[in-house]
Amino acid sequence: MRVKIVMELRDVPGQLTKAIEPVARLGGNIQGIMHQRERKTPLGRIPVMLVFEIKDKKTLEKLLAELKKNGIAVTQIGESIRGVKRTTILIGHIIHTDIRDTIDRLNGIPGVRVSDMSLAMSELGKDSSARMTITADSEGSSNLAIKKLRQISEQKDLLLITSLEGEE
Repeated sequence: MRVKIVMELRDVPGQLTKAIEPVARLGGNIQGIMHQRERKTPLGRIPVMLVFEIKDKKTLEKLLAELKKNGIAVTQIGESIRGVKRTTILIGHIIHTDIRDTIDRLNGIPGVRVSDMSLAMSELGKDSSARMTITADSEGSSNLAIKKLRQISEQKDLLLITSLEGEE
């Protein structure tokens, strides 16, 4: 998952190292650092924004605990789950079988959402097709979503085409 944190560091040598070393040790990948030395906080600290990728929320919690232990004040935190994306194609009477129901059922799976969809419709009464991108917070959630989409497709008599990538 991708995380952005804003911290306040004391204006002494070694503080930035104390902030980024635990990220690397816990398997994180730092993508960007913005060090704003000229914009000290009212307490005379230096705001630093750090953007990084880290394995999961549990590892992030460990990281935050270590930063606190190191005397680093985290003032803002934001996470965006980049996730696992799977693109599928549905063919059949997609509209008549209630595509909204299909999307709602997939979005009802924890950690899963339909993040993009393109629909191509032909003549009235003929099959249509949809390209659907499903984003999940893990491979397990992604596989669960594909399994659910297979069940839905069978129930609605739709042809489902998936990539073999990431499937168990």
